[in-house]
Amino acid sequence: MKKMKICIYGAASDVIDPFFIEQGEELGRLIAVYGHTLVYGGGSTGMMGACARGATEGNGILIGVIPDFMKDYEDLYDQCTNQIKTHTMSGRKELMEKLGDAFVIAPGGIGTMDEFFQVLTLAYLDRKKAPIVVFNIKGYYDSLLTFIDEGIQKGFIHERVKDLYVVKDKPLDVLKAISSFDR
Repeated sequence: MKKMKICIYGAASDVIDPFFIEQGEELGRLIAVYGHTLVYGGGSTGMMGACARGATEGNGILIGVIPDFMKDYEDLYDQCTNQIKTHTMSGRKELMEKLGDAFVIAPGGIGTMDEFFQVLTLAYLDRKKAPIVVFNIKGYYDSLLTFIDEGIQKGFIHERVKDLYVVKDKPLDVLKAISSFDR
């Protein structure tokens, strides 16, 4: 498997079901064990923090991309191999998009949705050719996926969008999907 920089988008919230945290930690461990680099938002809590802790346990390389002001909203992870500061959220997204060879959309809130649709739009417009995997733990994204299907049925979203991402619900399957990407 080619070594990649895998960008994880996900929640910073630490009040989520512990099963989500366990799955995030396992994904981070697997990213490290397979020799990939984790690129993420630099936080220490929620899905992002779970992936970071897992990658650290697996002796992985972690790149945290953090807007200067984020320290006012969440605790930053102090064990990143490299922390890159940006001034804005849009600068953070742009840098993460540039660094990422693959994108995993872990369960998250409005920021994660923004990041998912941004990278999906870039793929749709042929500006980024990279695997996008929706990590659908416990069916978290079922409603969003139904929304996309309804948008397609009603003519608001082009059907080709469905070919730009895959949906997986287990950490190992996420990595297998990334490694089998062909576009």
